[in-house]
Amino acid sequence: MVNILPFFMGHRGSPGQEGVSQMGLGMAIAASMVVLTRFQQFLLNHLHGYLERFIRKLFKSMDPNVQIRFTEDSTDGSGPRNYEAYAAVETYLSAKCSGQAPSLKANSVRDIGNPVLCVDVGEGVSDEFNGVKVWWSLVEEEEKGNAYRGARKTRYYALKFPKRYRETVVGEYLRHVMEEGKAVVAMNRQLKLYSNTSSDDGDYWNYIMDFNHPAKFETLAMEKERKQDIIDDLIRFSTGREYYRRIGKPWKRGYLLHGPPGTGKSTMIAAMANLLSYDIYDLELTAVRSNAALKRLMNRIPCNSILVIEDIDCSSEITNQREKNNQGDEGARKKREKVTLSGLLNCIDGLFSANDGGRLIVFTTNHVGVLDLALLRTGRMDKHIEMSYCGFEAFRILAKNYLGIEEHELFGRIEELLKESSITPADVGENLIAGSGKGEDCGEDCLNKLIQVLEKKQREEEVNKLSIQALVKKPRDGDGDGDEVEAEEGENEECK
Repeated sequence: MVNILPFFMGHRGSPGQEGVSQMGLGMAIAASMVVLTRFQQFLLNHLHGYLERFIRKLFKSMDPNVQIRFTEDSTDGSGPRNYEAYAAVETYLSAKCSGQAPSLKANSVRDIGNPVLCVDVGEGVSDEFNGVKVWWSLVEEEEKGNAYRGARKTRYYALKFPKRYRETVVGEYLRHVMEEGKAVVAMNRQLKLYSNTSSDDGDYWNYIMDFNHPAKFETLAMEKERKQDIIDDLIRFSTGREYYRRIGKPWKRGYLLHGPPGTGKSTMIAAMANLLSYDIYDLELTAVRSNAALKRLMNRIPCNSILVIEDIDCSSEITNQREKNNQGDEGARKKREKVTLSGLLNCIDGLFSANDGGRLIVFTTNHVGVLDLALLRTGRMDKHIEMSYCGFEAFRILAKNYLGIEEHELFGRIEELLKESSITPADVGENLIAGSGKGEDCGEDCLNKLIQVLEKKQREEEVNKLSIQALVKKPRDGDGDGDEVEAEEGENEECK
């Protein structure tokens, strides 16, 4: 067996043996250096993360302040939008502290000539509450992207305060900021209209425009008692957060507006939004690709908003689905369906309907009879509002709105004609639009024009009525004649 110990022990022998010994020593030193380097890399790779987190925690433990972030939005689908709290903070700071910041940004606000000044990105302001001083700053950070989504910027308000005042700040000051900010937001903010869109990246709400519809309940053509009942119901709902929580129901309410075209269903929605200062989210069901996409859209509607689905009767693949599933090829039909009836029902009255409170859900339809009964029951559509033809009380409101006339000698004749003919508020308003001039003289011309239109409608309805009576009295010679008469009668009724 060869003894290699002399190579490392420095054994002196012959000159050749001494050279071999020095070579072995050099190889041993080199090997030890390689091993040591590898070991250092191993330690750095595995301990670097732990060391970094330890240092960060150490510095945080030494920091006498606490920081809370209020993010502008959350688009990852993990929860409801954060914009409500963010907007409340922004509004509070604009009213209380914006004068301290050297750099400001301007936001436009509804019905206010001058813009509202807010803290700009990178700027900070201080505030004081019950002797506690806090600091606010607006921060913008860029998040890393991935293969499916590029980098995007996130913006948030950072609140910093001393640790010893945590209970006061979290328990009292933040509640004060939210209440003050939300009160100003609800009073002055610009209402917005959103609509959904679909793309390869998913389904999202898109801002369409500022909502500046002038409709109010005061100018709505409807009987006074009915309007007051709707107003009371809306206000009772908007202020009923604690009541709904106490009785164990989600804080939401469904409205069904039904009636012929031109009876003011869209105007009613605008009046609701203006009364409550709620944004409108107009849902186009045909653009939603699946039930899962519908749930994501519903999850991204913030508190104090109106979800609108107009002309729900036109979505026949959904609203009358149970009846159709009993006819024809069910499999072929399901391939064509994007959103199912059960998916829609779960979103408006299921577990997904309770993720956020303060939402109104408004459906409109021209033909309430074609809707599935499951969609109409209480809990989904809690209040049914019939938007009917124009009555005399509604006409008086329109005459005041369009002509500034509250009383006129022609009102008696118009009242008689409205009882005997069917005309929508939209048609009445069109005939009351003054072509030229102002005052009662021009108003009388418009009233006479309306009388002519009502008399013409009255004659047409009398002719239709006589035709139906003649068909009913017509002798029936064959077995099928009666069915023909009933079918023609039904067609005439539908035309009427």
